[in-house]
Amino acid sequence: MWVQEHVRGTGGRRALGWPACLALAGLAAGCTGVVSTTPNPGGNAGSGSTGATAGGSAGRTGNAGGGMSLPSGPLDPGVGEMHRLNTVEYNATVADVLGTQLQPATANWRAGGLDTFDNIASQLGVDDNQYLLYLDAAEALANDVFASDALRARIVTCTTSDDAACVSSIVSKTGLRVFRRPLLEAELSTYGKAYKSARAMGDDHAASLKQVLWSMLASAEFLYRMEFDGAETGKHPISGYELASRLSYFLWSSAPDDALLAAASTLNTDDALSRSVDRLLIDSKSSRFVKNFAGQWLGARKVQSHPAAPDVYGAWTPEVANAASAEMLAYFDEFLRNDRPWLDFLKADVNFVNAALAPLYGMPNISGTALQRVESPTDNRAGFMGLAGFLAVTSVDRRSAPTLRGKFVLLNLLCSPTPPAPPTAGKLEDKGDPTKLNIRDVLAKHRAAPGCGSCHNIMDPFGLALENYDGIGQLRAVYPNGTSIDPSTELPKSASFPAGIQFSGLSGAQDAISSDPRFKECITQKLISYGIGRSLSEDDKKSATLISAKAAEGGLTIKKVIRSIALAEPFRYRNAADAAK
Repeated sequence: MWVQEHVRGTGGRRALGWPACLALAGLAAGCTGVVSTTPNPGGNAGSGSTGATAGGSAGRTGNAGGGMSLPSGPLDPGVGEMHRLNTVEYNATVADVLGTQLQPATANWRAGGLDTFDNIASQLGVDDNQYLLYLDAAEALANDVFASDALRARIVTCTTSDDAACVSSIVSKTGLRVFRRPLLEAELSTYGKAYKSARAMGDDHAASLKQVLWSMLASAEFLYRMEFDGAETGKHPISGYELASRLSYFLWSSAPDDALLAAASTLNTDDALSRSVDRLLIDSKSSRFVKNFAGQWLGARKVQSHPAAPDVYGAWTPEVANAASAEMLAYFDEFLRNDRPWLDFLKADVNFVNAALAPLYGMPNISGTALQRVESPTDNRAGFMGLAGFLAVTSVDRRSAPTLRGKFVLLNLLCSPTPPAPPTAGKLEDKGDPTKLNIRDVLAKHRAAPGCGSCHNIMDPFGLALENYDGIGQLRAVYPNGTSIDPSTELPKSASFPAGIQFSGLSGAQDAISSDPRFKECITQKLISYGIGRSLSEDDKKSATLISAKAAEGGLTIKKVIRSIALAEPFRYRNAADAAK
């Protein structure tokens, strides 16, 4: 009843959208489960079961398991959980599907952050408050579309009132774009009845269709990306439409376009899938991939809000922060678009600066607000770890933080999480003001404390090698207390370096990290986690090892890793829910 009252209270005076809304209400308790039901032709338009046939079998043709197929033995592709659209995905989807400029999703909507990324399905539940936000957004979007002649024309493709063929055509075409798959006969019937009910209550043709669109946008089938097992058991390929959605949300953070939906019947073939990957990456929408994947993984999203203390770092202005964040994305984009070798990511001689950022680097003759590509910078600025954005976001507000820089390297470049700090570890600031001291000496004493050395001995060296850069990335030779900076350091014996390794400065850190076998596999792990929207299982990590090896044939590049992931079993297959480990 509360759904009915809410619909009426926001200007909707009838229950046309209720079947879809009630389906979502059933999910409102934070549902993050999997769907493995069989078709229910008599179900409501918004019920999970009604999508099983279209979601589970359409487009399952061609050589589904070919190409980059992984061993079928112990590796489990996992069970794809229902994946609610996150804030970025929701806004991008309604923009692309409806043409609207409204961006209803805001930071107040429930996020799905875990293990670096905000698109992790297990975290994207729905509570009562979130449900109301979705319902209001659906109504606002429908009103916006039908208030515009241009946008309405994308939905209302025929104008004959009460013509069953006309209404069925509109519902079918709209449903394909909104649900990202063809509608079932039961769904066509349900939304057709919604149209007839609106007409019977006095709405004209367009207003009745607006109610249908509102219902679709409030349904679980729109808000969630669902994958169905149908009659399948064990490991099986996902459908062509499901694969299209996985691919488009991976590379565009949005719904499949008409071309990708049209290709669904053959998308599971290697050639078609490879062509689609290349097409999506060429499209301007792939800038969302750079912003959302690299922005989170490399920390670019956090740079603009980095709390640099103005009395210590007066050069860190909002303009510099914005440019430093944009440079990180442009640097990643350089490797994505130009197929630059991944092993050069930490060493490439290229920067992207404008008039605000260039002085921090000591680069003359740069004007304007647009980023300019600068090749062959000085040796002390080359590579990702020489970027001001990275150096700032891995510092604290009043000083550099070697431990944070080292932790970033381990977590994001080597995919090696460290154990949590012991409860007695404390902060360096607890023992005095380290901003005026030689931080190397302060950390040496900290590492000597019981329980601290095991983690700090593997984190701190990477950051100590970068101490010639202050808390916003400015080059320096001495600490604030006047003592000289010594960037030499060493890592203890490990699987990566059986004899240990000594290195010094930015170039030494670049060589040490690039030569670590984990560096080549880490980007694959991060891309798999982001691309499928889940934390990695042990089988996912094993798959990443094989995918990395395949992608490295002829030279490892970001684009080759993406293509290899799309062609691999973890991306193309799922395990039936009742057979999951």
